[in-house]
This record gives sequence, structure tokens and C-alpha cells, in this order.
Amino acid sequence: MRTIVILLTLLAFQGRAQQPVSQQLSDDYFAQSLRYREHKNYPAAANGFQQFMVQVAAADTRYALANFYQAECALLAGRADGPLLMDQFMDAYPDHPMAEQGYFTLAMFHYRSKNFEQAVSRFGKIRFSALSDEDQLDGRFAWGYSLFNLRQLPKALEQFNYVKATAGAYGPASSYYAGYIEYGAGEDELALSDFKRAEGSASYATVVPVLIAGVYNRQGRDSELLSYVDGALKREQVAHRDELNLLAAEAQFRKKNYSESLKGYQEYLEGRTNPDRGVLFRAGLSAFAQSQFALAKGLFGRAASEADSLGQSASYYLGASSLQTGDRQSALTSFQVARRSTDPAIQEESSYQIAKVLYDLGRADQAVDELELYLKAFPTSVHDNEMSELLSAAYVNASNYNKAITHVEAMTRRTPIMNSVYQKATYFKGTELFNKDDWSQAITMFDKSMTVPTDKAIAAACLFWRGEAQSALRQYDPAIGSYQQAVNMELKDPELMASLRYGLGYAFFNLQQFDKALFHFRELSKYPTDGSIQQDGLLRLGDCYYVAKSYTEAVAAYKRAIQLRASESDYAYLQAGVIEGILRQYDAAAGDLDRVIRDFPQSKYWDEAVYQRGQLDFGRGNYASAASAFSRLLGSGKPGTRFTPLAHLRRAASYFNLKDYNRTADDYIRVLTDYPAVAADQDVLLPLQEALNLAGRSQEFDGYLAKFKTANPNAKGVESVEFESARNYYFNQDYPRSETGFANYVAGYPESARITEARYYLAETRYRRKDYERALQGFTEIATATNFEYYNKVIGRKAELESRLNKPELAIQSYQTLAAIATTKKEQFTGWTGLMENYYLLAQYDSSSGYAHKLSEAATGAAQNRAGLYLGKNALARGDYETAKDEFVATVNIASDEFGAEAKYRLAEIFYLTKEHKPCYETLISLNKDYQAYPEWVGRSFLLLADNYAATGDVFQAKATLRSLDKFPLDMIKQEAASKLKSLEEQELKLRKTQPTDTTDQQ
Repeated sequence: MRTIVILLTLLAFQGRAQQPVSQQLSDDYFAQSLRYREHKNYPAAANGFQQFMVQVAAADTRYALANFYQAECALLAGRADGPLLMDQFMDAYPDHPMAEQGYFTLAMFHYRSKNFEQAVSRFGKIRFSALSDEDQLDGRFAWGYSLFNLRQLPKALEQFNYVKATAGAYGPASSYYAGYIEYGAGEDELALSDFKRAEGSASYATVVPVLIAGVYNRQGRDSELLSYVDGALKREQVAHRDELNLLAAEAQFRKKNYSESLKGYQEYLEGRTNPDRGVLFRAGLSAFAQSQFALAKGLFGRAASEADSLGQSASYYLGASSLQTGDRQSALTSFQVARRSTDPAIQEESSYQIAKVLYDLGRADQAVDELELYLKAFPTSVHDNEMSELLSAAYVNASNYNKAITHVEAMTRRTPIMNSVYQKATYFKGTELFNKDDWSQAITMFDKSMTVPTDKAIAAACLFWRGEAQSALRQYDPAIGSYQQAVNMELKDPELMASLRYGLGYAFFNLQQFDKALFHFRELSKYPTDGSIQQDGLLRLGDCYYVAKSYTEAVAAYKRAIQLRASESDYAYLQAGVIEGILRQYDAAAGDLDRVIRDFPQSKYWDEAVYQRGQLDFGRGNYASAASAFSRLLGSGKPGTRFTPLAHLRRAASYFNLKDYNRTADDYIRVLTDYPAVAADQDVLLPLQEALNLAGRSQEFDGYLAKFKTANPNAKGVESVEFESARNYYFNQDYPRSETGFANYVAGYPESARITEARYYLAETRYRRKDYERALQGFTEIATATNFEYYNKVIGRKAELESRLNKPELAIQSYQTLAAIATTKKEQFTGWTGLMENYYLLAQYDSSSGYAHKLSEAATGAAQNRAGLYLGKNALARGDYETAKDEFVATVNIASDEFGAEAKYRLAEIFYLTKEHKPCYETLISLNKDYQAYPEWVGRSFLLLADNYAATGDVFQAKATLRSLDKFPLDMIKQEAASKLKSLEEQELKLRKTQPTDTTDQQ
């Protein structure tokens, strides 16, 4: 093109001298414009050629050339009319020698403007052979690149192949793009050849290695890939180093060089927030193969974030990794997710692992369900024998034994192993029922256990507990048979033998066969065992000696119990004092009775001790002292004591001997008025008549006589029949008829001496029918009848109902009364327990703790466990976490009941609140193992476990744990789990929207 321009310029100058002025002017325009063009002053050149065309005719041989140059320079100057001018030129002069150059110039203009569609259209009209070699290479590369950007890849490849064959400047670039197109089309060898050709250029040497490695990767040429990547990474400026590391890691993974693959994966993943999950999965497999299980857990956990097939496979290996680190709970939730896979192999292996993990976690009931499901779903499994053996073991270790019993009873043929399972399952079920006070069903289970006495120790224990259940039902003769059968087995267990002697002693004692009871209580002392049994046994031994009138031996037994610091030392002192009085050892008797009165002011035996002290003085003729003692008892303010009417009678006798007849009469009148039944039994009418006569008040006697007859009619008649009928319905547990009967009685006989008793039974029937509001009303109505035989039971029931109906202030008043009037330990403990719980409800934590301390020091068993729990709950409510932890740990160490379950949960709760996530996790896992018989606390523990996972960032395990509760037996747990799961998923979705996906643009 340059040759043409110079030639035309010379011709213009040669003819200049021979032209006219106008001709010379146009020649000047043309020459000057050519110079502008030569110097790339395209705006001036375009204007010059335009002026030239104005000066000359269209027939001028230079006119068409000027037209071309004007359009060309306008394009090169970036004028908006440049493309139009060039199109007009080519339309006007399609056969002009510069037409091809015009198409080329216009196509390159559109190419540089990135208007690839117009560029491709113009390149398609060029006859490239008419262009210079340089323009041909420029044009073909630009045409190919435009086609490449329009994704017309086969056509683009034709142009790149043409250009790359030359040694021109566009060769490396054409090889690069040709290789890219070939790589996308699966032409790996052609692509590899072109990439290597492009690699020879400094411009592409840094970017091509990742593509070459990609070809090797796709071809599976792992050794060549590793060798190539190793060399490429030694270059300083090579791009996509992380992708090269990834490709090398993938090759090492395929070659099972897991140590090297893990290293490469870690280099690639460092700093990436959202990498490809497949890479995470293979990195996890590499770590797993290298026994780096903690690292593998993190990688598999990230790979398992979606519920697709990859996520399910990752979940399986996450479970396997968790097992290797001893984290069975996490393993369980992971296998539960993996079991949803459509891959049969993963389904089977996950089911297998779920059953084993549940068994190892001690959750035997769930393990049984899973094992049965597994054996049914995979009958030809390679794990069949192992699963069958594990199922038997799960039955043995189950804490809910119903399924085990049903399963074994359904068998037509039992193996010795299954007989052993049955013996243990029925025995443990029996003890479970016993602890729930369901003694009849407990006996049924113990009887079943005795049908297969394969284990002698269990058989003996079974007999003992059967005897205990029979004793609780007051079936003392059968109980004696059970205890004696166990004794005859001659076991070497001293604790069991002591318990058997203790049980036998009490059974005979309750049958009033005191000589036989004495033998067993005496035998009890031969066995070193629990101190409370020995102490109580000595007390009953003393009672037996007392009944047998072996007074010296009785006193010795009571004194021995006192030396052992028996919890009922007050009773021992009382009994010793009474017996010493019989033996006329008056000073000793007075000392022991005074000991009770002085040292045990809150004792339930205090009033009896005072009464006996008065009796001691009365028997010795010290009537004034006796009257003083009886007055002390009557003035103590203790309501409902059975000694109150007796004290009135004995004080009346004392006053009579002191010739104080008015006071004598007043005491007899008090008994007759307030205690008509006692008055009838003691026949107070005659001594009252005599006292009134001696006091000059004989006219009063007729009135008291009339009252006595009203309260004690000679004929019971219809009233008595109706009362007994209603009471029989009550004891036969026919509560609807009993309620109707007593309601009619109360309405029909409002003045009856038995009206209070009738109101009591009416309230009891309503209580049994769960009509708690009316039951409470009934008990409240008779709560002022302090002389009523069942007064203590009335107060206890009233307190219970006030507590149940959420009336803690009233319940506290009732429980305080019950604790004050208690005549048995059970009543006292019930009172303290109610006070402890209701003060807690009112947030009066110090008062609650005070009663909890009393219970903890005096009670055993469930009452002590409950006290320990509340000591912890009170401390927790006050924010004293350290004290709360100590109390909860102490409770857990002794309690296997529901109080232990709650204590362990509260302990985990403290760990969670104080961000001690590892001990929180460990505590919750042990709760699920040790207390699975208490579903509420097991369910709550799973909910807290999910919160604990989420707090540590392990959202996968948190969600899996919550999903595992979708079939939990308690609706409240399922509902809360669903709510927590929804909240977690919403949070996760928000987080994903804020994080960009990590991708690599290899182009």
C-alpha cells in the first residue's frame, strides 16, 4: 500500500508545471492530504481529500482514490461517519483496486471497536489474497478472535489454524486460542500441541501451564502431569498456581499417594471460603487415609453441606471419622444423614454403623429398633451374624425392657442366650415397676424371671424384690416365702443376706409374730452392711424383746442403736425410758424420757415422751408433777396428737387425786366434747358424774349425757349401712359409686359423728377421679378438724393439690403444717419437699435451699436425690454456677432416677452458658446413655446438643441432630426441634447469600 501512495505522489509532482492554476490548486490539496495521511494526521487528511473531491470532477482518475482515502482517514480518525463513508465508497466502486482494502479497513475498525458481529460480516467479504501478507495475518487473527467472541468456535479455529502456521507475531496467540477451542471440543492431543506451541511465547508462558496440566488431567496421564506441574511451579511468574496445586493433588489422589494429595489439597484450599465440595470430599478422603481424622472431619463436614449424593457420601465418611476420634454422637447424626443416600451400599453401611453406635452409646432401646430394622432390610448382609449377636446384647442391656420381653415371649424356641436375656429383662422390668410403686405388676415380672433362673445371683435378687413388693402390698405370708427361698440359696453376698433378714424380720413383725421377727433381726447383726439397716434393725429387735417382755435385752438393743447414732435415737430413748419405768428403774427412765423432751423438741415422739414422763410421775404418786407434765403436753400447741385426749384423762385423774374436782370435771368434759370416740372407749361418764358431784355441779351432767348419746347412738341403723357401702366402693376402687354414696351421706347426715370421715372419703374419691378443684375444696373444709384420725393425710393431700393447681403460697402454708404435725418420716419428708419446691417456684431460693439441706441430711433414696437437684437449681437461679455445678455433680453421682437425669441436663446447661462446649457435649452424651428411661430429659438433651454444635460452628451436626428428632415420642420435643431447624436453615441461607462463590476463570 505504501508503494501505491508514493507512486501517485510522484506522478502528481511531475505534471504540476504543465497544469492551469485551478488544476494546480487541486493537485496541492491531493498532495497535501497524502502527506497528512503519511504522517497519520487523519482528521486533516480526511478534510483535505474531501476538498480535493470538491475541486475536481468525478471523472478525474484520482477522485475514486481520494474517496477511499477520505473514508479510510475518517475511520482512523474515529469520526462517526467513517463507516458510512467506507460503505458508500465500496457501493460506488465495487471493482476498484482499493475495495478489498476498504473491506479490510472497515472490518478492522469494527474489530477494534469490539463490534464483533459487524467485524465478522466485513471480514467475510474480503478476498484476502488481494491484501499484503501483513494485512492478511492481521485480518485473519482479528476475524478469528471476533468469531471466538461470538462463540462460532469451528470457524474461529479455521482462522487461528491459518495464522498459527506462520511464524508471525500472532502465532503464539493463535495457538493459544486454537488450543482452547480444541480443548473444549475434546481434541486433547491437538490442544496439547497448540498449548505447548503457545508456551514458547513469553506472553503465554505464564498462563498456559494450567491448561496443559488440565489436558494431562483429563487424559489421566498422572505421571506426566505431576512432572510437568513440578517444573511449572518452579517458574517465578506462572499464573494459577493454586489450580496447578489442585491438579497435582488430584493426580496424587488417583495414584493413591494420599500424603502428597492431602498436601496439595491443603495448599489449594487455604483461604478459600466456598471451594468446590468435590475437592473438599477428596481432600477429606486423603486425610482419612492418612489417619488424620480430626482434619478429615472438618473437610467432610464442609463437603456435606448439601443434601445431594455427594453430601450423603461425605456424611458417611464424616461419621467414620467421628468414630475414629471417639465422637460417637456426631458419628450417629452423620450416619443418619448418609442413610438417606440412594446408593444401596451407603444405605446398608450407614444402617450398620447407626445400630452399632447406638449400642456403644448405651441407648439400647434405640439400638434394638435399629438392629431389628437392619436384619429385616438386609437379610443377606455380611454383618448378619454380628448384628444378631448385637441384638441379643442390646436386649440384655436395654433399660426399657418391654420390647425384649415381648420379643422373647414370641419365640417358639429359645436358646440359652435368649433365656438369659429373658431372665434379666423381666428382672430389671420388675425393679423398674417396683420403683414406680406398681408392686402387683412388679411381682408378675419377678415370677416370669423365676421361670428361667439361669443366673443364680439374679434369681436371688429377684426373690428378694418379689418379697419387697409383696410386703408393700401387705402380703406378708407370700413375702416370707420369697425371702426364705432366697435365704435357702446360701449366697455369699452379705449385703443381700442382710436385706433378706431385714425383710423377713419386718414381715413377721407386721404379722405380729414377734418371736420369729426377733430371730431375723438378731441374725441381721451378723452381716456388715448399710448402717441405716443395722440401726433400724436394732430398733425393731428392741421392739420384739419388748413385746416378749425381755426388758433387759430390749433396753440393750435400744442403747446399741443409740451408740450407732440411729436416725431414730429419739424413739430409742423413749422406748428405753418406758421399759426402765416398767423395771422400776425410775431415775434411768426419767433421764431417758427427759433426754427426748430436752434434746429432740421437734421429734414426732416428743408428745409421747412428755406423756410417759407424766405417767412415770403419776405411777409414783407425784400427782402435781404428773399434772404439770400433762399440762405441758396440752399446752405445746401441737395439733392432732393422739395423746391429747389421753393427757386430759390422766390429768383429770391427777387433779382428782389432788382433790381439784373442778379441773377434773373440765378435763373429762373436754374429752367428751372433743373426742367422743375416746370418751366412749374410756367410759368417762361415771368419773365425770363423780367429779361434778364433788365439785357441786351435778346439775350439768344431764346435758353432757345427752351429747354423749347423740355422738354415740346405740344402733347404727341405715346411716351406718350407707356409710359402709360407700366406703366399700372406695376400697374396691369404684370411685364413681363411692363419690355418689359419700355425697348422699354428707347431704343426708350432716350432724353425724362420722361426718368428717365421710367428707374425707368424698374428697379422696374426687382426687382419685382427678377432679382436683373439688377435691381441694373438700380437703380444705375438713382441714380445721385437728382431732380427725386422718388429719395428717388431709393436710398432706391439701398441700399436694394446692401445689398441683399452681397455688404455691397456699401450698407453703399447708406443707409447713404437715411438717409440724408429721408423725412419720415420710410425712416429714413430704412436707419439706413441698416447701422446697414451692419456695423455688416463688423464687425464694434461700428458703428453698434451707429445706433442701434438711432433706439431703435426713433422707435417702429419691427424696435425697430430689433435694440435691434443688440445691443445684437454686444456686443456678441465683447465678452461682460453681455451687450449682458441685450440687448437680453430687446428685448425678448418687441418682439414677429422673432427678439425676435433670441434674445432668442442668450441668450441661451451665457448661453451655459458660461456653465450655466440650464438657457440655460430653455431659449430654452421657445423659443419653445413662438416663434413656426418661424421654423428656433425653429429648431436651438433644435440643441442647444441637445448640452446642451450632455455637461451635458445626451447623451440619446441629441440623442433623435436630432432624433426628422428627420421630421423637414427645410432641413438644419434635415441635421445638422443627422450630430450631427452620431457624438454622434460614440463618444459613442468609449467610450463603452474602458469600461469593469461589470460581476460577481458566480462560
